[in-house]
Amino acid sequence: MHQRKVALEGSAQLELVSGVVQLRPENAMFDAMLRGWRAQQKSRGLKDDTIGPRERLIRRFLEFANDYPWQWTPAHMDEWSVSLTSDKHLAPSTIRSYQGTVRLFSEFLIDGRYGWGPA
Repeated sequence: MHQRKVALEGSAQLELVSGVVQLRPENAMFDAMLRGWRAQQKSRGLKDDTIGPRERLIRRFLEFANDYPWQWTPAHMDEWSVSLTSDKHLAPSTIRSYQGTVRLFSEFLIDGRYGWGPA
């Protein structure tokens, strides 16, 4: 039996426009990734009041790391966590929650079903 392959909500196939040259391709790719993650979360029944803060947190992490997700390393997370503790004086539970959000985004990007990683 032959199964028809359907693109999942949030997949690169649905978010990226082929044949379009972007002025800032890295920013366009990052924005497409966030749109894809939003679509994936919406398809799982999550509400905007959950998704919005997650997106803002990912943007803050991007700004702190000063690198795009495909360049993130464990050192970025370690430095950010230390900064959140020492500079912002956030509770360990808050920092763990932030780390969990970055983990969810990263797991979405590396999940082969969504096509964001290398083919």
